[in-house]
Amino acid sequence: MFVRYLAGEGEKMLWEDESPKVFQKIEKAPYFQRCIYLYPERNERPPVWLWVVGHEKADPTKAEYNRVWRTRLVLHFCVKGKGYYNGELITPGTAFLSWPMMPHSMVADPDDPFEYYWVMVRGEDTVPFAKQMGFSATNLIFPCDYLNEVVPLLEHYIDMDHTKISLAEYTDSLMRMVFSCQKKKKGEVPEPSKRNSANYTHYVELSKHFLYDNNFAVSVQEVAEMLGVSPKHFNRIFHDVVGVPPKQYITEQRLELGVTLLKNGMSPVEVSNVLRYTDYAMFYRAFKKRYGVPPSKFDSQKHTD
Repeated sequence: MFVRYLAGEGEKMLWEDESPKVFQKIEKAPYFQRCIYLYPERNERPPVWLWVVGHEKADPTKAEYNRVWRTRLVLHFCVKGKGYYNGELITPGTAFLSWPMMPHSMVADPDDPFEYYWVMVRGEDTVPFAKQMGFSATNLIFPCDYLNEVVPLLEHYIDMDHTKISLAEYTDSLMRMVFSCQKKKKGEVPEPSKRNSANYTHYVELSKHFLYDNNFAVSVQEVAEMLGVSPKHFNRIFHDVVGVPPKQYITEQRLELGVTLLKNGMSPVEVSNVLRYTDYAMFYRAFKKRYGVPPSKFDSQKHTD
């Protein structure tokens, strides 16, 4: 079934003719303007299906930091204005992905906020489907040379009378048409465009969110892959903004988190496990080198750094 401006309240779905106030509010929200949703019956939901198609303009007053669920993927097409996605400049003709479970940031240019169409697929086979269509978590931003074909298609989809078509066949074919238009070379990872220091900051802040969520127990390589850039480029922009290389920052933040956990009563071995050191000896050596004493002898009253 298709529905416009659908809102969920627990297991109950609120329809437009049942709750006008809900939809009056939703129509003013940036993520519910000109959207069409597909909700198959619960016992008929396919392993991956086209869930939402929308058209909106980014809010220049608000920077967004978010991540999509593990069974969802969003493909965006910029058609007007400009902004920054994961710190990289987005202009008309650019497409960008929100990959399942990966944090991302979106910032609109205050003078010319970007406008875009977006398509979300959903289901347990979302990631296998995306990979089958040529997408990957390491190439989230790329030029899109088929806007003239895809935008009229999405406009038609949003505005059409969905009661007069075969929903299952139409949504499957549309989903594959939109996602099969990916023109990038397999394995190609574009470096972000030149940007000023403020835009670098948005990019680095995203990496910090990712590091924090993983207790700073990830490598520079893993962070670079999450951002879709090379480790060399990530090292350069991180050092430009923070003043230290990312490896040094990760080590220091990891140990500072360890200090916090020790102050909260956790044992050194427990802290080592939480910070995901491969063995306690490695944590012991790193901690003693940083603070001059082993974790078991740490006195929080004497160390305030």
